Amino acid sequence: MDIRTQSAVFASLVGLALGLSMLLRPGRPRVVTLYSVFALTVAGYYLALFFAGILPSPGWASRVAVGATLLIASVVPGTAVAFFLEFLGVSKGTHMLGRRMAVLSGVFGLAVAVTPLAERSWARVAMGVWVLGTLLTSVSLLLNRVRTEESRIERLRLMYLASGAGASMLLTALDLLGQRYDIPLPPLGAVFSTLYLFFLKETLLRLRLMDVHELLGKIASQTVLAFILAAVFTVLTAWVTENTGLFVFNTVVAAFVISILMEPLRPKVEEQVVAIFFRERFELLRVLGALRARMATVIDISEVTRMLLDALHETGRVTHASVYMLAEDRPGYRLLDSRGPPPEGFLDTAAARGLLLAAASGQKAVLRENVDHRLAALRLQATEGKRFRDEGKRLQDTRAALVQMQSGICVPLVGNDRVIGFLNLWDERVPEAYASDEIALILSVAERVATVLENSKLYEKIRERDRLAALGEMAAGLAHEIRNPLGAIKGAAQCLDPKRMPGEDGEFLGVIVEEVNRLNGVVTAFLDYARPLKQSFGPTDLNEVVTRTMRLIQNDVPKQIELAVQLDLTVARVDADAEQLKQVLINLVQNAVQAMGTAAGRITVGTMKHDRFGEFRGNMNEFVEVRISDTGPGIPLDQHQHIFVPFFTTKQKGTGLGLAICQRIVKNHGGSISVQSKPGEGCTFIVRLPALPAEPQGVEPPSTEGTPFPATRPSLPASTEEPRENPTPKQPEPRPRREKKRRAS
Repeated sequence: MDIRTQSAVFASLVGLALGLSMLLRPGRPRVVTLYSVFALTVAGYYLALFFAGILPSPGWASRVAVGATLLIASVVPGTAVAFFLEFLGVSKGTHMLGRRMAVLSGVFGLAVAVTPLAERSWARVAMGVWVLGTLLTSVSLLLNRVRTEESRIERLRLMYLASGAGASMLLTALDLLGQRYDIPLPPLGAVFSTLYLFFLKETLLRLRLMDVHELLGKIASQTVLAFILAAVFTVLTAWVTENTGLFVFNTVVAAFVISILMEPLRPKVEEQVVAIFFRERFELLRVLGALRARMATVIDISEVTRMLLDALHETGRVTHASVYMLAEDRPGYRLLDSRGPPPEGFLDTAAARGLLLAAASGQKAVLRENVDHRLAALRLQATEGKRFRDEGKRLQDTRAALVQMQSGICVPLVGNDRVIGFLNLWDERVPEAYASDEIALILSVAERVATVLENSKLYEKIRERDRLAALGEMAAGLAHEIRNPLGAIKGAAQCLDPKRMPGEDGEFLGVIVEEVNRLNGVVTAFLDYARPLKQSFGPTDLNEVVTRTMRLIQNDVPKQIELAVQLDLTVARVDADAEQLKQVLINLVQNAVQAMGTAAGRITVGTMKHDRFGEFRGNMNEFVEVRISDTGPGIPLDQHQHIFVPFFTTKQKGTGLGLAICQRIVKNHGGSISVQSKPGEGCTFIVRLPALPAEPQGVEPPSTEGTPFPATRPSLPASTEEPRENPTPKQPEPRPRREKKRRAS
């Protein structure tokens, strides 16, 4: 058996393995099926060529092998054209032309294979020229797409495919010439065609063309592994010469040894090949592997983020790296930390909709190169229809979010069935910076990061609970120790009767009583904040809560301030404690009144629903909003991050606990409270609560202790706006008030 015959049997076995492995994949698309047919046809051609080389000639068996070789060779161009037409997504008319060419080629091959022409040299040469000429059609399809493709990355991919196909055809032609004229050329056509089939398989499976380094690394590692396993087989079988039974036994033993060594040996060989030939890539893989182990012992969010970004940036394979985390105060994701040029500090949930939809569909990572490729394909197809327009809009939104975060690969961090953040990496120097195995490790690290984020939140909740427990114990003791002396001081001052004291003495006694009352209020607020909340949750009509609360406090609103209620009657119910929500609304409205002082203005309390806060996977949860807006002086931007901090206040006699209590109540309801304000443009506090699923038609909602109001919609909204028909009831004359600036309590 000469080297040509050996290369033919090698190509046939590898091609058969590639075709069957793709054919056995569950749920395979049409392009994978056509690839399997193409690979099996090439394997059949080389298998027939192998038999033609080993069977004695002349003879009927050799004649059958030659005819089979010519017939299968004539079918190869048809399967190749069918695969590339489907792979490139060309028009149906071109598909029909490809089928006709395949049929014509098959008829021509059959006419030569079953007739005496198969024994004529000129007929074989003509058949070879025809096959190679029709195979050029596949290369022309690739080159034509290269000329019309707008994306530089896609042009580079197609050039790889066209170059590989051209090299395979050239080397195969040289093999045929060497065999025909006995030219001592190395039989590289079979080997290179097999490598090209492997390259196509990886392209289909990865949905992205691997870079040359990764391809060379895989080829090198596969070659080294093959030599190692061949050496094992040779050692176990070469010493058996004449005993056939012993040879078969040793062959079976060699097969067992090879199957046992295959799994542990493959990653070791690949690791060593990458370490020797591709140092930067090996360093990235090593760092990612080490990060997974190190993060298992870290609980602090800032520490794990710093560790991750520093390690990635030091590998030299990342020019931009950032971590975004779900914001607590408003819908969106806030930049936690970054390396390289700083990205946008905040990504609104509406801007991240494309990424959230990708995560909801099960996509583990979003690559900018894939988004650009799909957008270019949609522009090339110019297909009309709502589905294509929606897909184009979603892809545009996704790309805009990636640009804002300066991300080449964005990995959603998923915890408790929702996206709690994003890990972004980008190497702006190359279009496809990360190979498939690197992306797999990045996904593994991102899962660890998401776990740390969730554990850190749970840890913070436990710390907050312990802190409040200690604070409650201290508050109870302070209340006892402070209120007793306060009662004595106030009683003594009142016994002196400030009204009977002349001049400044009476004024000083009045100040004592006033300050004692204020200090008693501080102690009461401190107790309210530190005391564990006693909540009674139940399905609650938010419109009813707003209406009842506004009716309760409307007489305390000065006449020059207009109080309006705007209700969305379609909002869903919420699982809440109505009394605690009433406390939040009263506090926020009183803050607005105090901020506006004696100036005329307007306070608007409204409900609305928003379904755009889709940070959850699967079902996008709907949220209900309550907005309390005023036309007062607003809050300075530098105070926004402090107004919910306990004991932070800008009031002369404020406790700094009002907004902290409001935030605590809202968070215990699973919602969030945020502020939108600019100096001189008023202020809006937004309370967001997760909505309950809609009640089935005709089903009466259950009554609970958490909802003291009836389940009907409010019948008397306190609003003067259209389309409300009932005006706001007449308000009493306002009490004299001192003019105050906007202060946060």
